[in-house]
Amino acid sequence: MKKKLTNILCGTLGCIAGLLLVACEEEGLLVNSNDIAYLKFTKDMSKDTTTVSFKMYEEGQMALIPIEVSVYGKIQTDDLSFEIAAIEDLTTLPKELYVLPTDCKIRKGLLTDTVYVGLKNNPMLATETRRLALQIVETTSLKKGDYLFSRALINVTDRLFQPDWWLVNDEGDGETHANSVDWYYLGTYSETKYKMFLDELKKDGVVFDGKDKMVLRKYSLRLKNTLKKMNEGKPQEEWVRDEYGAIITVVVAG
Repeated sequence: MKKKLTNILCGTLGCIAGLLLVACEEEGLLVNSNDIAYLKFTKDMSKDTTTVSFKMYEEGQMALIPIEVSVYGKIQTDDLSFEIAAIEDLTTLPKELYVLPTDCKIRKGLLTDTVYVGLKNNPMLATETRRLALQIVETTSLKKGDYLFSRALINVTDRLFQPDWWLVNDEGDGETHANSVDWYYLGTYSETKYKMFLDELKKDGVVFDGKDKMVLRKYSLRLKNTLKKMNEGKPQEEWVRDEYGAIITVVVAG
């Protein structure tokens, strides 16, 4: 009797598992297999679009944009090579303005690795923002991972915009929230101040992505000292001002 009940239970569980598998396939959900490697971008395409402005780069310089890719599923014993391609119906950036990497791989022993996409400037980007949408090229043994991470979206322009790292509230005590760039480094945003900050970065050929606070502090101090020299010996009414007529100040200590 016990053996019969066990067989009935196993059969029931098997049916349930089969029904769940069919349901997942009908809904288009990802069903993992240990025989297949699944690749996904590390940014959620619904909220983590990468935005690139050529104002951050020297004139004529190609922008190299890092794109992180992760793997799961089949265990990798060697480097995993793959390809990425532009999604034509979602891409508005002309083909001649981007260069896709030809040697994409996740190196042996890593779960996440980085490839670089090249972007070129064009006069149209002075007044427009264009998009480059990327996807993993699937093969029999390599598939796209989670849907929300199956595309990488890059917006490209030659206009200046307030960067995300100067917008996100990354400081707080649970009740109040603030942006650390406002409070500890550069102070209130203005386009004039940001242009001057970028000029300080360009002197050393640095492109700042907002992650390294030591870099932020170093070049905030540089800008503070530049402003001090520009204002030295002048009456306050002649100090450097932004596009709103306010005196440009940098709050970083030092």
